[in-house]
Amino acid sequence: MNFVASIRPPQMPTAGRGDRVARTREAIIASALALALAGEVAPIVRDIAKTAGVSARTVFQHFSDTAELYVAVLGRMLAAVVGDLPELGAAWSIEERIAAITNQYSDRCERLLPMWTFVETLQRRSSNASDMVVQMYNGNRHQLAIWFDRELTAMPPESRERTLNALAVACAPEAWVVLRRRLGLSIDQARDELRFITRAVFTDGGARH
Repeated sequence: MNFVASIRPPQMPTAGRGDRVARTREAIIASALALALAGEVAPIVRDIAKTAGVSARTVFQHFSDTAELYVAVLGRMLAAVVGDLPELGAAWSIEERIAAITNQYSDRCERLLPMWTFVETLQRRSSNASDMVVQMYNGNRHQLAIWFDRELTAMPPESRERTLNALAVACAPEAWVVLRRRLGLSIDQARDELRFITRAVFTDGGARH
């Protein structure tokens, strides 16, 4: 599943009124995203319009309501933080792969961290937003299955599924929120803990095997 492609914004017209309309829409989304990244759980239209340099009426000419705008903002943010894994080296050891993937996931989750409350609130209120987040989780799980195929294939089916689920939990944004906000760890400390947890998943999986 290519989650990034599924939420990529439509191509803008190249000229004329359509171009201006598209630019205005993009400015509104960018403004709302900036406010969400600043910690606003539900950015208000007045502030969004002011940041975008348009009127509140213009905002509602492009979006039927704030829920539709917020979903567009979520899509833009997830597109920025979800992407393909780095190219996998055939001879990479499991330690090298754990280091590479935890570096990437920690970078992604750190970018998402400032607006995670916005994401949690929105997905409770919007089925479209909830579906986007589910797609993100499924996409990440699929990538992990590819990245650690060598180890997972060697396991019995039940152990393989449980190990993959554990990896998906460890690399979920919520886990990063706990490490950074609840436990108060620095980025480097949280990344080290994520590596430790990932190693432990395989140690336990191997023991079950």
